[in-house]
Amino acid sequence: MRDKKFDDAANSAEPEQAQSSHEENSTMLPDCPLLLQPDDLLPGDTLLYRPRAPTLIQKAISSATDSPYTHVAIFLGNGVVAESMFPGGVRKGDLRELLEDSLCIAVLRTQLGFTEDRPDRLLEFVEAVLGNKKFYNALAAARVPSRNRDYFDNQIEFVRKNYGKVTSTEEFAKQSFFCSAFVVACYSVVGIIGETAQAAYQPNSFAPGHLLDDPSFGWLLGYLIPEGGSLPPDDPLLAIATLWCDNQEARWW
Repeated sequence: MRDKKFDDAANSAEPEQAQSSHEENSTMLPDCPLLLQPDDLLPGDTLLYRPRAPTLIQKAISSATDSPYTHVAIFLGNGVVAESMFPGGVRKGDLRELLEDSLCIAVLRTQLGFTEDRPDRLLEFVEAVLGNKKFYNALAAARVPSRNRDYFDNQIEFVRKNYGKVTSTEEFAKQSFFCSAFVVACYSVVGIIGETAQAAYQPNSFAPGHLLDDPSFGWLLGYLIPEGGSLPPDDPLLAIATLWCDNQEARWW
């Protein structure tokens, strides 16, 4: 089933206008099917949010992290996302709410597969985090730029000191998160980030924009573009991401 917002946007235009709008967006895309519908999403997909009219806080996030992406969520299935929002922390929400004031949402999908028990493990973890009722970790979010620089400037030494230290699902569930830290924790809990790799993936060191630089969080499946949204031709993912449409033989779904 197509999302109503997308159908309303298409149906509200005259045929020539609808075609013109489609062609305008298409000129911003490589020659592959990067325009997605909500039905295309699968559990575990990473959803990178780019605001349509950035607030002062969103502009500050973009400036500090050198990325237009200011928020990230993870798709649970059936039109539901999990995300950490200020001030309440982790919550489940409707995908359509995430789309409403976005310019576009970039969708990353893991190469390692999100099958077998991974969707169930993700849902169980989200419920455990919700049960602990932790607020949004604003302090950790504010420290991301400096922590990220320190961490990646000294990553080899940090990994050496912390190699073998493993955070369990129960320990992760007791933590408070900002948005991207929560997604990193989710990927650790379901095993995409393995136990031996946890030392290199400290959740509080990653801002939303950092996830698009690391293929561990998936290749680019495409973009959700809501009514009134667009895909700027200079979107950073178009320049750096591996595209699923160029690697059909690697698909696991």
